[in-house]
Amino acid sequence: MTAFRLACVLACALTFGSVAGVHPAAAQMTVKVVVNDLPITSYDIAQRAALLKLTVRPPNPTQAAIDELIQERLQFQEAGRMGVKVPDSQVNQAFDSIAQRVKLTPAQLGQVLAQAGSSAAELKSRLRTQLMWGEVVRKKFRGSGGVSDQDVVRALAAKGTGNISHKTVEWDLVKITFVVPAKTAAAGRPARMTEAEQLRARFTSCEQGIPLARGLPAVVVKPLGKRMESDLPKPMIEILNSIPVGHLGKPDNGENGIDMIAVCGRRELASDAAARAEMRDELTNEQGNLAARRYLRDLQRNAVIEYR
Repeated sequence: MTAFRLACVLACALTFGSVAGVHPAAAQMTVKVVVNDLPITSYDIAQRAALLKLTVRPPNPTQAAIDELIQERLQFQEAGRMGVKVPDSQVNQAFDSIAQRVKLTPAQLGQVLAQAGSSAAELKSRLRTQLMWGEVVRKKFRGSGGVSDQDVVRALAAKGTGNISHKTVEWDLVKITFVVPAKTAAAGRPARMTEAEQLRARFTSCEQGIPLARGLPAVVVKPLGKRMESDLPKPMIEILNSIPVGHLGKPDNGENGIDMIAVCGRRELASDAAARAEMRDELTNEQGNLAARRYLRDLQRNAVIEYR
């Protein structure tokens, strides 16, 4: 579904109320499927079916929900086996990005999902599994072949874009972390978040702000150096584009505390690196999607799936 179409559906949901017509509280909590000892309840199915009705609109939402949840249970189990975890901050960022694309606040998106019979928690669960599975696939197939420079050149030539020069952006970045000790993480983060916001308000240039940050207690300043647009994921590019040069981005929960990124420089460069990187990503995604489908098919073939 395009962002425009989803925006229209969500806008209508906000105006006219429930899309699914059934609140998840009405679903009975009975186990319908067991996947390698992990249950899928009627409540799980109702929530996912409501989410699918709102987004992809399959012809049989209930069956599509069951199929998707079975796959997710297998993906979740494999992620656990490989020690793959996704922090809440990454899941929340993905959720907020969806809300932004459809021109809603995260709270409004949660409201729409609830009115449709699903929930923000359900969408976040789906996003978490997708992020975990992506990392599982990367770990599983890291170093197994890959896309060569010749593959990229041939693909660009086939598209007729092999000799086109593109613009790319180079950023000079600095990471600032307000450290939160692990033993006081839950209690200490709100206070550190406030300190980070205070620094952000006072940070008007890197020349003035970096020394200021270094003078604060338990703050780590780490230069990240020059980073090209072609080397960064799209969510990070969107964040960097929203930060004026000489200022700090919004604080976010990180592994060791509260993280912020300072943009200390930005310039446009003439390069075909962006086109090459985009094509490499496209070819890598094609290979990865094929490998992931085979991987999931094998997991499903070897799984014990019981329908009740």
